[in-house]
Order: sequence, then C-alpha cells, then structure tokens
Amino acid sequence: MDNTMMADVTTRALAAALDGTATQQRAAANNLANLETPGYRARHASFQDRLARALAAERRGDGTEEIAQVQARVEMSAHPAGPDGNNVDIEAEMTGLAEASARYEILTRLLDRHLAMVGVAIGDGRSS
Repeated sequence: MDNTMMADVTTRALAAALDGTATQQRAAANNLANLETPGYRARHASFQDRLARALAAERRGDGTEEIAQVQARVEMSAHPAGPDGNNVDIEAEMTGLAEASARYEILTRLLDRHLAMVGVAIGDGRSS
C-alpha cells in the first residue's frame, strides 16, 4: 500500500496544490531570472483544472484520475516577444510570483490545521 492510500482526500488535494503552486513559483522566478536573456521564452505552470477534475472524479467514485497523479504542466507563454526574442513580462511575472507565494502560504496553513484536526480526531493529544 503506498502513502497516497493512507492520506485522506483533503491531505492529498492540499499536497497536490502545494506541489503545483511550488512549480508556478519556480517558473515565475526562472522567468524573472531570464528577463534580459535574448531569445528566452517565458514558461507558465498550470494544474488547477486537472486538480479540480481529479477531485470531482474522486467524489463520483470514478478512479480515472488520481489526485496524487496531478502535476503542474509547464508550457511556453503565448505573450508576444520583444525585438530580442524575449517575451518575459516583468509585471505579469511579479504579480504571478506574489500570487503563488501567497497561495503557497495559505495552503501550508490549511494543511497544518487539517493535520492538527486529524491528530485531535485520532486522539494523539495535539490541539491547534
């Protein structure tokens, strides 16, 4: 039995969201690091739609898409390139990085509270 079978759906969903958000942060940071690199094409990560479908499938009892298998897809940005071939939009990247950072912080707090509640429910004596 693997670890995903031991975790409840909330824990698995939060873990997948944390992984996807971390990938979004890395993509935005990498784009910003390459702001001045000629020919660099920005990349963006997405996972929310696949996670929502996996959660819906879980609620239906349909095993076609496992939450644990949801991973962020990193794709090239369609933003137009400048004269040097670079298409990094600094404002969009800074906004995306700030949003992903805030989302990651919220998700870690949610996971911490959820695990504390699970601990109380199983009687390990922890409380939040």
